[in-house]
Amino acid sequence: MTQHSEPVPGGVGSPMESPAGASRVEHRPGMLTFAAVVMFMVAGFEALSALLAFAGSGWWVTETGNLVYANFVLWGVIDSIIALIALYAGIDLLRGGEFGRAMAYVFAIVGAIRGLFVIPAAPVLAVVVIALCVMVIYALAKHSDYSQSA
Repeated sequence: MTQHSEPVPGGVGSPMESPAGASRVEHRPGMLTFAAVVMFMVAGFEALSALLAFAGSGWWVTETGNLVYANFVLWGVIDSIIALIALYAGIDLLRGGEFGRAMAYVFAIVGAIRGLFVIPAAPVLAVVVIALCVMVIYALAKHSDYSQSA
């Protein structure tokens, strides 16, 4: 039994010739799927944050007996919008769209910068968040040809 060093035409992961003569990728790279899953996680966490903001609005009594009204509805709306953008970006990233790629870059860069501010309070969490953000940026940069061929 001999081993072939060339990819078998039509095999898994082998590039196929398109009518224009350019090679195209047959399947979505796993790292791009990972980036899309991270976008779905961002959407879920932002939706949870929005739900908590809506639930946290109301009247509160302070320790001194003062009655205070806390209105977090605006933050709930903002978090809901961010969750919808992240959800759509994850779906678009799975399809190979440019909007999903751009939003994934934005979310990953902002998340990594935000992780730097968390280091004094929770260093392990910050390192994990920054590592995930770097992995998403790496996946998007390494497989930039996928969205052009999808």
